[in-house]
Amino acid sequence: WLRVMGVSMSQPKPTPRTASGLNIDPRLPPLVFGLWLFGVLVLVLGISRVAPVAPGESRRLVDWAYLGFLFRHVNPYLFTAMGIASSIGLSVLGAAWGIFITGSTLAGRAIRTPRITSKNLISIIFCEAVAIYGVIMAIILQTKIEYVPRNADGSYPQSVMTSGYATFACGLTVGLSNLACGICVGIVGSACALADAANPALFVKILIIEIFGSALGLFGVIVGIIMSASVDFKGS
Repeated sequence: WLRVMGVSMSQPKPTPRTASGLNIDPRLPPLVFGLWLFGVLVLVLGISRVAPVAPGESRRLVDWAYLGFLFRHVNPYLFTAMGIASSIGLSVLGAAWGIFITGSTLAGRAIRTPRITSKNLISIIFCEAVAIYGVIMAIILQTKIEYVPRNADGSYPQSVMTSGYATFACGLTVGLSNLACGICVGIVGSACALADAANPALFVKILIIEIFGSALGLFGVIVGIIMSASVDFKGS
């Protein structure tokens, strides 16, 4: 009866997913980048539009002097907070993404091959270590924050500005490296579980690849510790 009415009885084919575990439309990344670029342009042009103009001068399309003035008077402790948030936030995101990829593959494949669950838990541990890197770096940066009052003209001392930017760059470096590390370990760990289920002799060989992938986050932590050594808000 359904066929007579023109209703299809075939099951829809599952949408193939990428190695990252997500089904992302290839048009989405350019669209997001375009929206971000458009927002930045609107912000810059809008700020230049409301910039004060001296008598006898014409308004510029982009007032770089006024933008630099605003940037110099942004509270450097805001950059410090953003650096700490980037360190822990992006690291946890990378760890969660890696565990999502590896854990879903491991749980699904273990239904037919239960023996792979014990050995392949090391992939989950590698992903969790990425979040630990971010937590450690965030704690180190948090302990370096010291309050310094503004100057008489409303600006901040040079040591505070330098420390705020250094903290932001340090947290961003650690967070982005751990994000890439978590995704890398998750994808390789997923492949390791599938390979181990097919041939147990391949486990150690692919595990070596996974170890090299987990070292990527450690590189970011090392650079972040070196960068955090220059953080000194009081300039002592």
